[in-house]
Amino acid sequence: MLSEKEQIEFLGKKPPACTKSTIEKLMMNFQQISRNIDDLDQDLNQLAKRLDYLEESITEHYTLVQPQKQENKKKRRTANLIKRDFQCPYQKCDKIYGTDISLNLHIRLKHNGGSKIEREELAKKILEAKFQDEVEPEHSFNLPPNFIEDFYIHHQEYINNLEKTYNKRILL
Repeated sequence: MLSEKEQIEFLGKKPPACTKSTIEKLMMNFQQISRNIDDLDQDLNQLAKRLDYLEESITEHYTLVQPQKQENKKKRRTANLIKRDFQCPYQKCDKIYGTDISLNLHIRLKHNGGSKIEREELAKKILEAKFQDEVEPEHSFNLPPNFIEDFYIHHQEYINNLEKTYNKRILL
């Protein structure tokens, strides 16, 4: 940018004499510059379109990949807040648990008592053998003390069906 003084000097001077060849050269330069500007404008438009496409693709991909809003994790109770009502039935085992699931896992792992389902299936087989006056089935489980008696008490519907089937009542 010219200072004010330079502008006054420039405007006060006479323009140099222009020849026809100088004007032709200037026109050719102007045309070349115009073409270059047009080419750059086209390139700019193409780049803008590509940028729009890429932004749209990224947005679409992000919404597909973005995980759904996660639920807050359930906070675990601390040990002193857990009410322990499930005591291990084996003698000389003082373990007490807060859930029956934990107790069943303890019985399966520490006392070779099998899973709860396996113990119940075995109890059914043992009771059915008693109703049929057969030998108790062999098993590798270390059943908890009084398990068969407790099963007999707590599964009366099953016991009633056995009694109807065999027309017989057994006392444990």
